[in-house]
Amino acid sequence: MDFFAGLDLGTTGIKGILTDEHGKIYTIENEKLTLQTPKPGWSEQDPLEWWNATKNVIKKLSQKARQLNGTICAISTSGQMHSLVAIDKSGKILRNAILWNDQRTSEQCKKITNILGGEEEVLKVLANPILTGFTLPKLYWIKENEGEIYGKIDKILLPKDFINYMLTGEFATEHSDASGTVMYDIYSMNWSQYILNTFGISMTLLPKIVNSHSIIGTIKKQIARELDLDEKTLIVAGGADNACAALGVCVTTPGDVMISLGTSGTVVAPTLADKPDPKGRVHFFVHTIPQTKYHMGVMLCATYSLEWFKEKFLIEDYETINREVNKVPVGSNGVIFLPYLNGERTPHKDPNARGVFFGLSSYNNKWDLVRAIFEGVACGIKDSFEIIKELDVPVKNIRIAGGGAKSDIWVAILADILGSEIQRPLVNEGASYGAAILAFSGFTGKNPIKVSKDWFKVKDITVPSGENNERYQKLYDKYKKLYQRLKDLFLENF
Repeated sequence: MDFFAGLDLGTTGIKGILTDEHGKIYTIENEKLTLQTPKPGWSEQDPLEWWNATKNVIKKLSQKARQLNGTICAISTSGQMHSLVAIDKSGKILRNAILWNDQRTSEQCKKITNILGGEEEVLKVLANPILTGFTLPKLYWIKENEGEIYGKIDKILLPKDFINYMLTGEFATEHSDASGTVMYDIYSMNWSQYILNTFGISMTLLPKIVNSHSIIGTIKKQIARELDLDEKTLIVAGGADNACAALGVCVTTPGDVMISLGTSGTVVAPTLADKPDPKGRVHFFVHTIPQTKYHMGVMLCATYSLEWFKEKFLIEDYETINREVNKVPVGSNGVIFLPYLNGERTPHKDPNARGVFFGLSSYNNKWDLVRAIFEGVACGIKDSFEIIKELDVPVKNIRIAGGGAKSDIWVAILADILGSEIQRPLVNEGASYGAAILAFSGFTGKNPIKVSKDWFKVKDITVPSGENNERYQKLYDKYKKLYQRLKDLFLENF
């Protein structure tokens, strides 16, 4: 029996799933990862820890496939975007990977933006602003602060591409991850010679770019033996985490939109047009599907807002929380929550923004505050939808993924605030499922869009309430005004 493995290299762990040709999942394996914070605002990981965790996951998947009298034919990996791995000519890792959520590069972002002529010019060239999370500022920081290490760099890789290198010995990336580096020309869909020339970066430092469903190579014989894999096992390029998650819930064509309600919240809307947001409020990246791009809004604290409140103030479990929230009326008895616990990206690009409970009175109880968190996060998701609609991107089928999708009441609140039906997928395994689709596509040569459509099934559909939508529109108007009134005060706190 032929099996296919999809891996997702995240920040807190790596997940692997084993599927057959029809997308049925036979097992799910997880390994935890540690996060290093050597200084405030810094975020690093050891790529060898990724590699060891990946090997453990693959070996477990392979053992399951053997038990079922089958073999893994192809493996594909999704990964955290933007994070930088630097290696020398011998393949040695030169330093810990600097992660997507590392904040040390604010000065480099300002310098890069100024060198390129200001943010307006940056958006014209790159379709995205220069943000601390992206890869180019990290490389520039190493050049300015760790010159000896910079001089030894032979290749820079993104996390999943490092795993593929360890599996095959090949240096390669693909368009969805490359487009998040701000060293990539999203219009010509190749590395930006203009950026490389401007900042003195040799093209030889960068891996070749292939399609997400392209075969990079076969697994190294020694690794195959170690992991109990066939020596003919193919390694498929894979994709960026949010792009793979969108592929996994069949958000592949204009009109399809994914909400990923996880620790952070993202909205992904595919497009065939080269029309980024001229204000840079939503990202503009390349999908895992050839010739398709997507707009992406990102809020930093989605389900994390609830996790934070639960850890600090609640003893109840999530089943009780959802039940009690469902009893609170629309509008949380006058309480509004701004979910900016750690700043905000879309639409404000404001690292100084902070969380706020507004409208408290002696009448309120803790469940009013919890429902306000659910509603505030939903308003943050709506911010991205408003921008996407402003860009004339169609919104027809909304599909939700991530841990928050398990909450019936949270999905219902989102449907009411957006005024749209929301589909929940039968399989909610995020980016690892999209990676498995790419593994199967690469092995068989089938179009990843067709595979995604064949594998995707709807579990249920949440229909909005027109009455609730009308009430939520008034709440959303207040929500937007609150940030505008408070943004200067946020700045004064720093």
